[in-house]
Amino acid sequence: MPEHHLSSLLVHTRPDTLDAVADRLEAEGCEVHGRSPEGKLVVTLEAEGQRTLNDALTRIQLLPDVLAATLVFHHVEPPEELARPL
Repeated sequence: MPEHHLSSLLVHTRPDTLDAVADRLEAEGCEVHGRSPEGKLVVTLEAEGQRTLNDALTRIQLLPDVLAATLVFHHVEPPEELARPL
């Protein structure tokens, strides 16, 4: 079983492209939890492995109209923790 990575990001765009960028982020598998009229989006991203997470962050940073995508929080659940019953 692979590691599980959970990250939060702050994505900055122009206010006039906020909705389009939010839609693109959701198409990338992100969840958009908040947005500001100034063009900032609070996003979470989950991935199975560091490389997958890094690749997703790079894709997000290269999306049209994304001015910046900054990793704010990153948590890793090791496989042995995921296998434990709740």
